[in-house]
Amino acid sequence: MIIDTHCHLIDDAFVGEVDAVIERARQADVRKMVLACCDEKEIEPIAELCRRYPDTLYPTIGIHPENMADDIDKQLSLVKSLLDKSEGIVAIGEVGIDLHWDKTRLDDQKKLLVAQTEWAIERDLPMILHIRDAMPEYLALLKDTLYNIARTKGKTLRGILHCYSGSADQAIKAQNYGDFLIGIGGTVTYKKSLVPDVAKAIGLGRIVLETDAPYLAPMPNRGKRNEPAYTRLTCEWLAGLFGCSAEEVAVRTTANAKRILNI
Repeated sequence: MIIDTHCHLIDDAFVGEVDAVIERARQADVRKMVLACCDEKEIEPIAELCRRYPDTLYPTIGIHPENMADDIDKQLSLVKSLLDKSEGIVAIGEVGIDLHWDKTRLDDQKKLLVAQTEWAIERDLPMILHIRDAMPEYLALLKDTLYNIARTKGKTLRGILHCYSGSADQAIKAQNYGDFLIGIGGTVTYKKSLVPDVAKAIGLGRIVLETDAPYLAPMPNRGKRNEPAYTRLTCEWLAGLFGCSAEEVAVRTTANAKRILNI
């Protein structure tokens, strides 16, 4: 069995095709899929889809840094109220820091992330973390603030660094402050990608598979719509990288995902 730990099946790219997409995933041995949430508008559509596919689809709740409202206090209050009413949530996410397009609201992004980290700690949930062009900023916040919040409550921060694009050294440093796995998807198959070096440095014991579907399809489908079935392609590619069977990659990454997400 393979687990896709991060996909967006409520995206417009899948309108009218979700059932077929899930069936293709099952045929590819991708038997569990985690639906990443980006803002309050996605919470109920994700929950409804997960209710249709129990034991296959799993919901998360979170505010993506690029989906941050002008009034973040109001947005946080609304999402927290929906979180309090929700059932079956397996992670807080997708949350984090994104400085790729806009650096002007870094303080607001940090405030948003701190609040959502507190939710995860209070509920003993892992986090699905979106850190883009911001690993130094995230590591500083992790060391100076987030780690201390968890420690004062006797908890351990844990989660998945989704679509990881930082360095191997940064991935290793994160382990000093929590239990973090690295989410690897289609980008590992790209010709100029540095992700293979990160994967080899951290090893299969810290890796989970993901697609980020409909984005970032692996080779040979780069540029096309991604879907959970393609998690198998990433699994097979990693088998070549590590010199082992695809079955071993599937077994180990699935065990990692089950442990961190409790699914």
